[in-house]
Amino acid sequence: MTIFSLLAGSLLAGCMDRSPSGKDLDLLTADPWKYEKAGFDSNDDGIFDALDPRIAGSERENLVVFRKDGTGYSQHISKKDELPFIWTFQNHDSTIYFQDQYYRVRTLTQHRLEMYADQKLGASNTRYVIVLSR
Repeated sequence: MTIFSLLAGSLLAGCMDRSPSGKDLDLLTADPWKYEKAGFDSNDDGIFDALDPRIAGSERENLVVFRKDGTGYSQHISKKDELPFIWTFQNHDSTIYFQDQYYRVRTLTQHRLEMYADQKLGASNTRYVIVLSR
């Protein structure tokens, strides 16, 4: 084999789709999450143009639990009522289906989950961002 064929083989292997490692699943499901903030960031500069009043209010006290089986629930810290949901990773964990919408995963670490969905509101495009933390 020539060096050229070895390099070509390495490049092709790097471009092939890879199955998820399970690391993101473990990070997502390890412990409950809390809403840090959610809202609109129309120019994607990290500064929210408008916060979602539901998250700024009582939902901020909710725990969000993702289970490995694709189910989960949201629960207010002081109440026992659970609001169930389904979720799933797609596109090698770069997209998550959550709260009846597809979100792109921007950050997923042990302590932070940040996801966004681009939306069209009237004549303009905007980005809805959810930030969860532990």
